[in-house]
Amino acid sequence: MSDSRDIGHAFVFFGVGIGCFFWGFKRLRRKRKIENIPTSTVRGLAMGLVELVGKAQKRIKLASPLTQTTCVFYRYTVERYKKRGRSGDWVTIASGNSFFSPFWLDDGTGKILVFPQGAEVIMPVDYEFRTGLGKSLPSHLLSFMEQNGLSHRGLFGTHPLRFKEWYILEDETVYVLGTASSQGPEHYLKDYNEKLTQRLEGLKTSPLEMAKLDLDKDGTISAEEWNLAFLKIEKELIEEQLKVPLAKEPMDAFIKKGEKEMFIISDYSQKDLLKHLGWEAIAGVFGGATVALLALCYILFRLKPGVF
Repeated sequence: MSDSRDIGHAFVFFGVGIGCFFWGFKRLRRKRKIENIPTSTVRGLAMGLVELVGKAQKRIKLASPLTQTTCVFYRYTVERYKKRGRSGDWVTIASGNSFFSPFWLDDGTGKILVFPQGAEVIMPVDYEFRTGLGKSLPSHLLSFMEQNGLSHRGLFGTHPLRFKEWYILEDETVYVLGTASSQGPEHYLKDYNEKLTQRLEGLKTSPLEMAKLDLDKDGTISAEEWNLAFLKIEKELIEEQLKVPLAKEPMDAFIKKGEKEMFIISDYSQKDLLKHLGWEAIAGVFGGATVALLALCYILFRLKPGVF
């Protein structure tokens, strides 16, 4: 039984190694794409795949769910460590992002709206917290867990938990590689802002709808609860607007994910982003090849001992 299990594990490692090998080549392809495409300006923008660098801005700021940091974009994960026999791994129990919430990119020559939906976000972790011996949950994380109905206590105390959050701050420099499209009519923004204001005002004047926002039933609407409601309305509006047929009026461009094109958003500088992708490519290609080769050698050794 042990021999067959070991061989099974070897096949798993072989598959993982092959997967890492090809993933490394994908990272290398991204690196070369960034190296070969010139940086554009908003003023001189052409339609198609473009590279832009500028400051991220937003009319109505967001609050990141874990730390309540004022920002223009965020992503977060909450993981719990679960044992599986003699080992274990981190399992995601909650995650979220503001992909449906657009933000402006200002490069000094002009502004353009960026729709993050579908983007590969490459950023260092801005906030991380792990529970452990002598480390209890901070109040803001405890509040998040309770408001989202997530259990944080087990039979022997607090579950092993890991919280991670990434965000882009107001006026933080960001790198964007995406598709410039002329499907962003000028009236889109005016119509979008008017509808957003109307729906928020309608929500505030409806006691029944406001009561639904009170997730913890404490009689008040917290910043987290209001932020969730705002994002839900904004997401619905964006989805509605993207379904509207193209208008005949003059249109402004915006950045989005193009069909079969790369879409990257990062708060690394271009130099650091290239370095980051380079190390990932090296680790994927050489690390994956090494793991796959060692696993294959082990499989052959166990199945055909005379080979080695």
